[in-house]
Amino acid sequence: MAAKTAMGRYEQGAVTPPLNEPTYLRVKRAIIHDLVSRAITPGQRLTIEELTTRYQVSHMPIREALRQLEGEGILKSLAHRGFRVEPMTEDYVRNIYDIRVGVESMLGRRAAERVTDADLVALEEIQTRYEHFVLANQPSEAVQVNIAFHARLYSIAGNPEAQQLLEGRTRLVWSVADSLDRYSPYDRQQIIPEHRRILTTLAARQPTECGQAVFDHVTNARDRLLHRLRNAEPPSEDI
Repeated sequence: MAAKTAMGRYEQGAVTPPLNEPTYLRVKRAIIHDLVSRAITPGQRLTIEELTTRYQVSHMPIREALRQLEGEGILKSLAHRGFRVEPMTEDYVRNIYDIRVGVESMLGRRAAERVTDADLVALEEIQTRYEHFVLANQPSEAVQVNIAFHARLYSIAGNPEAQQLLEGRTRLVWSVADSLDRYSPYDRQQIIPEHRRILTTLAARQPTECGQAVFDHVTNARDRLLHRLRNAEPPSEDI
């Protein structure tokens, strides 16, 4: 029953999978979702048997999902002992944010070219909820609403292929950021106005300015995460 719940949490999340999506992709997305929600954490060891039970599918899609995640650098194969979720390093974080800043700033520009009044109303509602949770010191809720904000913003750009590039490794970085107390008092003073700047340039239909606002927001997010990594205890190698 717990395994069924684990897959169900993914299926009820912000991303709705296509009905014909292969099982291994659904498993892969479910693992990523569990990384984001911290049900699975960096450094944790995973086995095929454990995941088969967790997601209630056969070994074959589990193996394929793990193989893809290993190829993306999210997991490391352990001889006869399953896989380990890779810990974060500064170089890894910088490389992932190089991808994020390029893709997300482009999506911000495209969104400003295509945004409608209905889009702006929806984003304002999400941002209002986000600010409430951040200022109320409810980080788990704020994380989910923050993901919804960016997903809604980038969906306006009409480029699902670019959005797919933000899956996987990028979501693992989010998971680490969340586990390191993303919403400190310092961050609260920075993240909210950064989102507000994005919304202002979006409402003004200013593609260049909106792209730059997203660029600066993602760059600042990288710097905040690197600061936390430098001040966090190293992950345990005991597996």
